[in-house]
Amino acid sequence: MCQVKIHGELHEYPAGTPFGVIAQEFQSRYKDPIVLVMADGRLRELHKKLKKEQTITFVTTADEIGHKTYKRSMSLLFLKAVYHVAGHENIQKIVLHFTVHQGFYYTIRGNVTIDEQFLAKVKSYMLELVERKVPILKRSVTTREARDLFRHHRMYDKEKLFRFRRVSRVNIYSLEDFEDYFYGFMVWHTGYLKHFELYPYEEGIVLQMPTAKNPTVVSPR
Repeated sequence: MCQVKIHGELHEYPAGTPFGVIAQEFQSRYKDPIVLVMADGRLRELHKKLKKEQTITFVTTADEIGHKTYKRSMSLLFLKAVYHVAGHENIQKIVLHFTVHQGFYYTIRGNVTIDEQFLAKVKSYMLELVERKVPILKRSVTTREARDLFRHHRMYDKEKLFRFRRVSRVNIYSLEDFEDYFYGFMVWHTGYLKHFELYPYEEGIVLQMPTAKNPTVVSPR
């Protein structure tokens, strides 16, 4: 058993308890979803496990780092859904260009027609994954393994990019059979990613998300 100090109170949990399980016990005290913990001053994802006595504070989607975690995780969910609906063989490249209000603007290069029907299918699949609470998994791989992975998934631009990476290892996040590189933290599972909207914009798509001040409401386009 490990003693954990939370809100100035001592609690006991078995070693190996995921931080997400602890967070669920305290979620009712917070208005917004807990997506990360600060354990002894170090940010930790909720799938990480308790190993020793620690002091824990919680990070929600209303906090800046929590809000960024939500948006980053939503991007992974969106990419997973686009590749699923369109088919890997029909996509040459997906590019995140810039932010539009609280959204990300993407374009898709390949044999894909971006229309209301396509967006409806992508959104429907995203909501299906949200309902299923699919775990978001992380693993550390060598840059060579990362290049092989991106070649396997037909992400040839990322394969080329990693030829010039000087770091020896990188973090790869996976959502079922979809894998991609992200720098930063992710939520525990897709059940956290309930609030979003998809809009056609110019030649691409805007993935619209809430603000940190109101993290459960998606602002109109």
